[in-house]
Amino acid sequence: MNERTRISDNEKWQAVINCARNYDSLFFYGVKTTGIFCRPSCKSKTPIRGNVIFFNNAANAIASGFRPCKRCCPDKIIFKPELEIIKKAKDIFHTTYNKQVNLQYVSRQLGVSINHLIKLFKQHTDFTPIQYISKIRVDKAKELLKQGDISILEIAYATGYKSLSNFYKCFKDQTGYTPSEYKKSRGEL
Repeated sequence: MNERTRISDNEKWQAVINCARNYDSLFFYGVKTTGIFCRPSCKSKTPIRGNVIFFNNAANAIASGFRPCKRCCPDKIIFKPELEIIKKAKDIFHTTYNKQVNLQYVSRQLGVSINHLIKLFKQHTDFTPIQYISKIRVDKAKELLKQGDISILEIAYATGYKSLSNFYKCFKDQTGYTPSEYKKSRGEL
């Protein structure tokens, strides 16, 4: 008899209620009303007990017509939620770098607090989210400056800066050159 069959449904249910990570590879649970299956450690809202069915593995859940949860990714063998948060944050930053940064909005989208987002991001990238966005903006500005046909003011606004002085400061801090010097050299610096 293997370890999976020795876990009672009551014990499994307690693991679900407590979001117990130590049960993650031992079983999965599906929610009949949503058609989604999760790991025991999933931080999604606790379902009603009567709507829950337990599975020994992800393949059985999929075969029964359940979809994997997008939050805990039970279909992945190795799942590191911190890395998923960082990846999603980077995706958001790369698509919205030219807009005003609202970390509260981003953290809500990712289901974490602002402080947790900043801590995780710094831990995994060596940048704060604001530093990372600034790097994206300067990299994009460098591309546009190499083209030579767009004014520095237009580039500053196109890359999300609200003032030319802030653009100059961030650009020089990261590259060691002013945008004008970089533009004249066509990126040869």
